[in-house]
Amino acid sequence: MEKIRTLLGTRGAMLTALLKRARAPYLAAGAVLLLGLSGVAVAAETGTFSNSPASTPTPSVAAAASTDSGQLAGFPAAGGGNNIVQVINHADGHFRVDGNVKLNQIPGPNAGPKNVAFAYSSCTDCQTMAVALEINLISTSARNIQPLNQAVAVNYRCTSCVTYARAIQYDIQVDDPHQVRSDVRDLMQQMDATLKHIKSSHETFLQALNDVNAVIAEFKGLGTYLKDQHDMATDPMTPGASPLPPASDSPTDSPTPTVSGAPVESPLPSPQATPSPELTV
Repeated sequence: MEKIRTLLGTRGAMLTALLKRARAPYLAAGAVLLLGLSGVAVAAETGTFSNSPASTPTPSVAAAASTDSGQLAGFPAAGGGNNIVQVINHADGHFRVDGNVKLNQIPGPNAGPKNVAFAYSSCTDCQTMAVALEINLISTSARNIQPLNQAVAVNYRCTSCVTYARAIQYDIQVDDPHQVRSDVRDLMQQMDATLKHIKSSHETFLQALNDVNAVIAEFKGLGTYLKDQHDMATDPMTPGASPLPPASDSPTDSPTPTVSGAPVESPLPSPQATPSPELTV
C-alpha cells in the first residue's frame, strides 16, 4: 500500500509539472498520467494497458521536477529524451495518423528515456493512429536504466471508429552511444520513410498497420532490445474518457533526427486527414 501511495504522489507531481509547461504535446502525457491515476485499464490489441513493473517501473525518486533541458527528473530516471506523439481526431469519416522516430544517445550513468503514443477519437466512422518509435543507445557503464514506454488509445462519444496507439522502444547498451550501428540507422530510415508514406498516401488503417508491422518484422535481429506496446479502442466510450479540444494538427514532442554522427533534428510533416472506407473490426 505504501508503494501505491508513493507512485500516485509521484504521478500527481509529474502531471503538475507537465501542465505548468503549457505546451501542446504534453497534453498527451497529461492524459496518460490521468489514466494511470484513475486506475483505468484500456483494452489493447495484444492485452491491456497497465502499470506493470515490466513496462513502467516504480520511480526511484519520490517527486518529479522539470529541468531546463526539458527532462522530467525522477520519473522514472533522469537521462535521455522524450518522444511523445499525440493524434487527436474530431473529423467524421477520416483517417488521421501521425508518427515520430527519435534516437537518444545516452552516455551518462542514468537512462530514463520516455516514449509515449497517445491516440484520441471523438467522431463518427473515423480511424486514428499514433506511432512513436524510440531507439536508445545507452552506455554499458550506466547503472540506473529505467525507460518508460506507453501506448494509450481513447474514444470519447465515438461511433463506428477505431483508435490505435503504438509505442515501440529499443533499449540498446553499447560501449560508445555516439556511434550508431548500421542496423539502427537502417531501422530509423525505413520507419521514417514508412510513416511519411502513410501520411502522404490514401492508405486505409489496416494498410498503414501492415506497413508498420513489416518494418518491425524486418529487423528481427534487434528484437531482444524491443519493447512494443499496442492499444486499440473500438467502443464508443473508453472508461474514464473526457473531452479534448479540437486539434487541426497532431504535433510530436520530439522532431525526427538524422543519424550521421550527432543527430540534426528536423520535424516530420504535419499529418493530412484523408478519407478511408468503413473498417470492420
